Amino acid sequence: MDLSDTYRSIDKWINAQHPGSFVTAVLAELDTTTGTYRKIGAGHPGELLLRNGRCITELPAPTAMPLGLGNLVDPIPAVIEIALEPGDQLLLYTDGVVEARTDAGDLFGVQRLAEFVIRALADQLPAAETMRRLVHAILAHQHG
Repeated sequence: MDLSDTYRSIDKWINAQHPGSFVTAVLAELDTTTGTYRKIGAGHPGELLLRNGRCITELPAPTAMPLGLGNLVDPIPAVIEIALEPGDQLLLYTDGVVEARTDAGDLFGVQRLAEFVIRALADQLPAAETMRRLVHAILAHQHG
């Protein structure tokens, strides 16, 4: 199935099996020959596109309702397509990361996440160590 059909199929199943429930997700496909990345952001934050040690952009999101709620709107979700270049990286993250907040309400935010990941890439940290440090940074930001 293509991305739109996959979205509609999952959406219909969640709505039938768990009425009133929903799931945010990114449904995506990457053509490794052409570098074309296609995605539906079902209520999920947009990925960060990293290129040459910089955050180039945050991809559009959401492009569709969360899965399970798609029946409430147009049944054909928007599919975003971008051309990636060799060496590009996409950072997918949950909203809980950027919505972590201090007692005063200061969000961890997308900018702070992007800067953190760019530093980790520059330091050539392994993924597991980057994740460990990110968890600690989020916990410190929201005081545990």
